[in-house]
Parts: sequence; structure tokens; C-alpha cells
Amino acid sequence: MIITISGKVTHKGADLAVIEAAGLGYQVFLNVATLGRMSVGSAARLWTHEYLREDARELYGFSSQAELALFGKLLAVSGVGPKMALHILDLGSVAEIDKLIDKGDVDMLSRVPRVGKKTAQKIVLELKGKLVEPGRGAGDGDEVLAALVDLGYGRDQAKEALSRVGETEKTVEARLKAALRDLGRGKR
Repeated sequence: MIITISGKVTHKGADLAVIEAAGLGYQVFLNVATLGRMSVGSAARLWTHEYLREDARELYGFSSQAELALFGKLLAVSGVGPKMALHILDLGSVAEIDKLIDKGDVDMLSRVPRVGKKTAQKIVLELKGKLVEPGRGAGDGDEVLAALVDLGYGRDQAKEALSRVGETEKTVEARLKAALRDLGRGKR
């Protein structure tokens, strides 16, 4: 599974970029905001979701772990595929999309291409209150917690590991790696 990719942007299309890493060019589908921040010839570092089907293998890229986690939660909703989930991410930041879903704003969600009223209602029903913990914003702690949960760890198990990591690690990546090491030690 490909979780991150770092390399040089060699091509930009309408909804994708080609990232060259270690001599290979990877086609990565991106939302409008992330694609807009890239330019050909510049360096890029993305969190990724590898989507496998019988007839395709696609890579979707995100500027943060929080976006990746939201994408994963959207994919878990029946009827939401990767392209639709990517279009939903164009509605705003993770926190803004969480607010839309918590408010039950079906009208705004149904403005997204390929999202009808029924699908928007299903998204609200299945994800309302489940994206960001009550009383907390979408900060680094939530980003790491969301990534751990998205990787299959239980919420309580992930919170415990993060509490053991504490504030010694400053970056999101360092906190995630430390939490994964801690969780790995518990499996022995």
C-alpha cells in the first residue's frame, strides 16, 4: 500500500498530477485546492490512498492526513466512490465539511457533482458527529487520531497510544510514527 509520495510534479491535468519519485511517474488524482497549489517542476509531498479494483489501480492524493481520513470515511458510505469523495473535499477544509455534515446541510452536499439528494442524506446520516471529536477542532491531535483510526486501530487504542507519545514529538508525521511504534510494541 502506498501511504505517501514525495517527488517532482512533471505534469498537471484537469484533476490529476504526475509525481515523479525514484524514477517512476505516478498518476495521482487530486482535489481542486491541492492541484491548484502545485506547479510543474516543483516538489510535492502527499498523503495517498491507493484504490484497487478488478480493472484499475488508482492513486488519490491529499495535502494532509485529515483530508485522507475524511476521504476514507466518505468511501465507507455506501454509494460514495473515490471520485465523488474527492469532489466532496472541494467543498472546503476538513473542519468546514465536518460542520456541513453535522448541520445536516444536504443542499450544499448535493451541489457536488454526482451527489444526489439521497446520497447526501446518506452521508449526513452515516457521518454526522463521527468526523471530529466534539469540543475539538481539526488540529494535529485529531489528524493523527483520525489517521490511526483510518488505519484500523480502535479510537480508544489510538488515544491511549497518543497519550503515551505525549507532546515530545512536534510534527504530525513524527507523532504518527511514534504512535505506530507504540501500537506495534503492544502486539508482541
